[in-house]
Amino acid sequence: MRLGFSPMTARMLDVEAAFRLASELHLDFVELSFDLHEVLPTLQAVERITDLTRATGVGTTLHLSYVDLNLASLMPVARAAAVDRTIQGLEYAERVGATCGVLHTGQHYLRHPQADALATGALDASLQALAGVGVPIALENLVLGAEDFLRTPTELRDLADRHGLGTCLDFGHAHVQGTREGSDAVAGYLAALGPTLAHLHVHGNHGASDEHLASDQGTLEYAPFATFLRDFPGTICLEIGTGADGVRASTTHLRRLVEGVA
Repeated sequence: MRLGFSPMTARMLDVEAAFRLASELHLDFVELSFDLHEVLPTLQAVERITDLTRATGVGTTLHLSYVDLNLASLMPVARAAAVDRTIQGLEYAERVGATCGVLHTGQHYLRHPQADALATGALDASLQALAGVGVPIALENLVLGAEDFLRTPTELRDLADRHGLGTCLDFGHAHVQGTREGSDAVAGYLAALGPTLAHLHVHGNHGASDEHLASDQGTLEYAPFATFLRDFPGTICLEIGTGADGVRASTTHLRRLVEGVA
């Protein structure tokens, strides 16, 4: 199990402290935030990250920007800016040695058959513009709000297949979607995404909102997925919003789960 954590979600702006925590817990990587790098570039400067990786042996993944960014925008200027920012993020990821870039798939605010087709075309054009840039991309499931464009596991898989990209399953997002829809959305995503699945986001919630609790809190049970987590060949990122203690608790929780699998 290749396990890491997101310092940004854990509200840790001190990148040295984040790498120390990852080293303490024998984690494989930290997931950097390109939104944070855009706002405060000195915090995650390339040289700083590569020095920390060399010193600790802890690698990186990168969550690409999503704040004020929409790759499915119907507005040409907004979409062009989104593509440019994402390219910058992918290039940064390559420079720090990240193994993947997690990417949100955009928002759509005008539900109408013609507008839906235009948004699909816009998103396809955006992803085509990213082809061959930087590190491998993992498209993340959302469906937290009405404006999130892709609504089903099949839509996410089809998009990944069209562009030869990987996917990221956010267990917490899927749990919120499944609770709202009365379905086992986590299992649905696992079945649909299949071999495209390259990265996971793991955290807890009560099914109503994206709380980013420790993995042993809330109503999302990870025990049924213990074998899957143990054998998963990709990277598993703890997105825990309760600080270092929550990261520690989640690390212990998941390791005990997978160690208990016969």
